[in-house]
Amino acid sequence: MDRNPYFRGPTMPNGYPSQTQYGQQYDAYGQPVYGQQPGVNQFAGQQAYAPQAAGGGVFTPGSSASATMTYDDAMVKTTVLLAFTIITAMLGAFMPSKAAMPLVALTIPVTLGIAIFCAFRPMVGPGLSIAYATVQGFAMGVVTAALEDLYPGIALQAIIGTLVVVAVAVGLHMSGAVRTTSKGNKIVLTILIAAFVYGIVNIILVSTNAVDGMFGLDSMKVGGIPLGIILGLLLIFIGGYMLIGDLELVHYAVANGAPKKFAWMTAFGIVSTVIFIYWQVLRILAVLAGDR
Repeated sequence: MDRNPYFRGPTMPNGYPSQTQYGQQYDAYGQPVYGQQPGVNQFAGQQAYAPQAAGGGVFTPGSSASATMTYDDAMVKTTVLLAFTIITAMLGAFMPSKAAMPLVALTIPVTLGIAIFCAFRPMVGPGLSIAYATVQGFAMGVVTAALEDLYPGIALQAIIGTLVVVAVAVGLHMSGAVRTTSKGNKIVLTILIAAFVYGIVNIILVSTNAVDGMFGLDSMKVGGIPLGIILGLLLIFIGGYMLIGDLELVHYAVANGAPKKFAWMTAFGIVSTVIFIYWQVLRILAVLAGDR
């Protein structure tokens, strides 16, 4: 989303003198349109990027203000995706584990494929968003139910822990105490890539019985603390930072007059981050319980 001008802050044009000088136009997907006169509406009645008319590079509403995204649009779409996640999680939790666990293994390449596909699209619609939330919800339900059988009470703890992290992130965003930065985003991306590689390696080692312990490398101790807890806490912090960034993108999209359909993209970002936080909270609780 940070490549799309709809999700940029008002200071975005400062780094792009060609946009402020020549009045770069964007289509309804936020992609540049070349060979057009400055200030011409390229959004078919939705939006135009007109620096001359908007005081130096601010998106202004087009002729159809009702077609632009609002905070309510983003929150409604977020609620819809969370509902799909919760419903499928409940379905997964009540499935027999022997039948469900093989399906969980399939969710890894499926969700990864959806995420990569979405990353290269100018916009994420309801179909991909709901598919991601549904598949992830099912996996969450199955895994949580299996861990609940081993460690009673872990499901409720994971839910409460996730709600606490989300509430803190939302509070920090609303208070303005924490804001994301370009440098911070690069650091977060680097950590996420490293965590992804670590996770794949750990899955391979566990599936081949190359390491001892139910959680593989996560069970290894560093200074007496399981590695999974250390990494989980780091990634929860990263998840909170990412959620603050997702909420900032909603603010930018509304302020820049993005079309309503972009609400699905913002909702996808928020829900995928909340799911990420849940997995990390569950991971920490599981490693803690298994280390007793």
